[in-house]
Amino acid sequence: MTSTPPTHIRNNSSRGVRPDTLATRRVPVSVGTATVTLLAALTITAWWLPGSRWTVGPVIALASFLLAFAWPTVARLHMPWLAQAVLAFGGALTPISVAYWKNLDIAIPLTGIMFVFLVAATILDAPAPRDHSVGNTTEHWGSTSLTAALTSSVTALLIITAGSMWVSLTVHARWSVVVPMAALVVIVAAVSAHSGRTATAGVAYSAAFGLFAGLIISSIAWLLGHTSDLLPVVFPSIAKSLGDFAAFLTLGGVTGVGVGFAVSVVDALLGERAASAQLASLLGRGAAKFLVAALPVYAMTRIGGI
Repeated sequence: MTSTPPTHIRNNSSRGVRPDTLATRRVPVSVGTATVTLLAALTITAWWLPGSRWTVGPVIALASFLLAFAWPTVARLHMPWLAQAVLAFGGALTPISVAYWKNLDIAIPLTGIMFVFLVAATILDAPAPRDHSVGNTTEHWGSTSLTAALTSSVTALLIITAGSMWVSLTVHARWSVVVPMAALVVIVAAVSAHSGRTATAGVAYSAAFGLFAGLIISSIAWLLGHTSDLLPVVFPSIAKSLGDFAAFLTLGGVTGVGVGFAVSVVDALLGERAASAQLASLLGRGAAKFLVAALPVYAMTRIGGI
């Protein structure tokens, strides 16, 4: 009589599970706020150094690297390493180019070139479409994944390009004082964005605290005498009727609301209302909030006539 050898059942529950690394380890959400604070503090420090249009650029490059490194975790989509390298390279090249040519317009062709390389890197890494036919219905899952990957990559590229506006603000001596003001508001807005229990409440808190921070910081800048270059172009109608101080307070308030709104919206779109998240996700979200914060400030300078 022959005995049947015992059958060993393999446990496949661990298949497909990514190993726990430092980047995927869950940490308190305060790490994301600390990332924004660090980047903003570095920007203020770089602004005080001689030749600020060159010293602010490396801070933007650092933020771009963090975003490129963490973007697959933030977006919850696969991104080829070559596409991440394109994002990081574009985040370093664009600020340097803006500082050299003293014009943000150079960012437009550079973004176009980076877009081409980004699309190529994403397509080369994309899986071939798989045909899942049921009756007469065909679903091309590969094409769907490719579309999502391209959309995600372009979003990251636009965020990184927006970060070059920090450098563009430092290039113009007239508006350069807005850089440390906006950086301080970024810190306040990032902290207050988590005050509410919901994302909508976070946006309201961040905009409100940004308003108060902008008013206080602009008052301090006025008292320190750093506003003379700005006064000819800051809300001239308000300055004519209510005085220069009222005009500069308006500038601070508008800056605070704009930065607070931008930071909180990015936090609401990319964030999680949880006590902890993956380290890479928090680093990327913090970098994204810092980079996007320059957008409303630069838009205001364009209205001012630069």
